[in-house]
Amino acid sequence: MKFRRLTPGYFRVLQMQIAGELKAEPRSPLAGVVATLLAVLGLGGSCYAVWKMVRQQRRPQAG
Repeated sequence: MKFRRLTPGYFRVLQMQIAGELKAEPRSPLAGVVATLLAVLGLGGSCYAVWKMVRQQRRPQAG
């Protein structure tokens, strides 16, 4: 995994965002709904995968 360099300019942009001087672009209201839906689907898929793995390990091995 590559990390970007943390430059003084990057910290300046963060400070400006926190201070409210730099406004982010307005998002579409649909973007929040889509992001929430994707998050729920991702969590559901992860929980399902873990549930399947746990169920598989509890099964007694035939042999």
